[in-house]
Amino acid sequence: MNVDTIQELIDKTDYWDMRILDVTASYFGDEVKLLIENDEVTCWRISFLSCYKVSYNTDADRRKISKVKSMRKSQLGYYGQNITVCKSNKDNFYKVDLDLSIMEMQIECQDILVEQIARNSVELFWDKN
Repeated sequence: MNVDTIQELIDKTDYWDMRILDVTASYFGDEVKLLIENDEVTCWRISFLSCYKVSYNTDADRRKISKVKSMRKSQLGYYGQNITVCKSNKDNFYKVDLDLSIMEMQIECQDILVEQIARNSVELFWDKN
């Protein structure tokens, strides 16, 4: 897929000012998944696949609660501000800049998948006991 098509798919999620539900990395960072609130029934999952480089900055140096996993949904301050996709300097890779309010990420990956999924198909840490 070309950069413009992927950017359109991401923009169609209407992520601006929507709550970011979680960011996960799996398979030694090869896959990074971003969950974005949509409504009571669905959420958006953006998967960054075959990742070459992933970096991020959080608010850990200035927040009052030391561990995010101790927070409840209402205490989280992660909201979609900007997601920009462009071509990477590496052949066949995309470069993505994400501004998630109190978290900024940069990802270089080979593929990006955007899916609307059932909200009850994901288990979020604040829903556990």
